[in-house]
Amino acid sequence: MTERLYLKDCYIRDFEATIVEITSHGVALDRSAFFPEGGGQLGDRGTLKWEEGELKVINTRQLQGKIIHELDIVEGLRVGMQIKGEIEWTRRYQLMRSHTAQHLISRYFQLHLQAETVSNQLKIEINRLDLSPLSKLSSDELNTITIQINALISTNMPVTISFLQRDEAIKFLEEKEYQTQYLDMVPKSVQEFRIISINEYDWAACAGTHVQNTSEIGQVFLEKTVNKGKQRERVYYSLT
Repeated sequence: MTERLYLKDCYIRDFEATIVEITSHGVALDRSAFFPEGGGQLGDRGTLKWEEGELKVINTRQLQGKIIHELDIVEGLRVGMQIKGEIEWTRRYQLMRSHTAQHLISRYFQLHLQAETVSNQLKIEINRLDLSPLSKLSSDELNTITIQINALISTNMPVTISFLQRDEAIKFLEEKEYQTQYLDMVPKSVQEFRIISINEYDWAACAGTHVQNTSEIGQVFLEKTVNKGKQRERVYYSLT
């Protein structure tokens, strides 16, 4: 199992670790701050360095509890080697901003239009989330929602991380009207949930990376919606 440093601190940019496994596609480390692709968020990129050289991490994914840092080549590496990992920070920080914005957007639609988020995908240029039940929104409606979400962002709400035991977490999130039905998909072996709280506005069980304050998001722009089926709309948004 890889110790996931980002779970407690999303701002770790570099770290030291030991190679525990080498595959044909990359390496697994005993600890890592790289976020592996999942939950709609892209995997981190960056660099692994050691005394004799360095290699680019072109993607990061998870496999059987380990984070695999994908590399073009693995020559020169060996199990037990001490390395330094460095995250491509500009890209990661953009994803942190986008992911935190997604939580706010999802909560807004839940509270004001009774629409739940059923999927999401975070990109660098433009992001999307699918909501249901939801009918087509006009340009004027999107503009109004954009203004109201940006007003929320401007209140500079703190974003915090906490950990709760499974039963306690589910009870807590039910009280906060979170979409707890999705928690049933989490294996029963997972007995601790990571909770992301945005002040007293939103609470979610989430393993992704986030900023510490909504002021870091900047501004969001809801660009368009696309129908994806009966009472299901895909909302595209970007950050400025």
